[in-house]
Amino acid sequence: MKTYDKFLKYYDEIVRGINSPLDDEVAFLSKDVIEEYKENSKTILETACGTWTVAAEFQKWGYQVTGLDISENMLKKAKGNMKKDSELILGDMTDFDLEKTFDVVLCNYNSICHLLKWEDWQKFFACASKHLEKDGLLVFDINTLYEFDNITRDFAQFYTFWEDNVCLEMFKKNGIYEWLVKIYEKAEDGRFDLTTEVVQENSFPISKIEKELKEQWFKLLEKVDYHYGEVTAQSERVYFIAKKK
Repeated sequence: MKTYDKFLKYYDEIVRGINSPLDDEVAFLSKDVIEEYKENSKTILETACGTWTVAAEFQKWGYQVTGLDISENMLKKAKGNMKKDSELILGDMTDFDLEKTFDVVLCNYNSICHLLKWEDWQKFFACASKHLEKDGLLVFDINTLYEFDNITRDFAQFYTFWEDNVCLEMFKKNGIYEWLVKIYEKAEDGRFDLTTEVVQENSFPISKIEKELKEQWFKLLEKVDYHYGEVTAQSERVYFIAKKK
């Protein structure tokens, strides 16, 4: 699938703008999640690690981070962002075997939602379990179905970078949520060149995710509405913290 090609140029700025400040998010994950539920953790496997911006913050907290992503372009940018030697792995988060285990497997910023089929979510949970130490933590967040449906009703989102413009719109097509990304790049002659990319996402009911985690030999420790704490039917972004049994 052709995604995050041209859009990669603007990816970090847009993701940072949509979500909470990066340092706040990593502080929450480190202090309120990892230190709370698995004290003295040292190693993190970040799946769908993207451009290494999150991993870099975890390194500041003293963690050893390994990154896995399916996008070669993402990993090239990640390598440029790395200030410490770390391992980057080109791989599919639904099918990987690194022959080692970690204290924490992390998948954040609703990256799991790029897995469109429920079977792939199940495969990811199985891979995560295989790569966790005993009592290791699986930590991931989702955009809920409620949130995706809200986004499809929103107006388009516009961003300006230098003389370029990026427009994001979401549509629901055949049960899948699709970001239509329009990138207008100013050419030397003053006109704008248009590039479009489609980024697909999907989500599933919270109750279904909870049930699957239990069936995959995880104990669900907590689920958190990142913005409001208590998870409700109107929650938009939910973190799951689960421990390998």
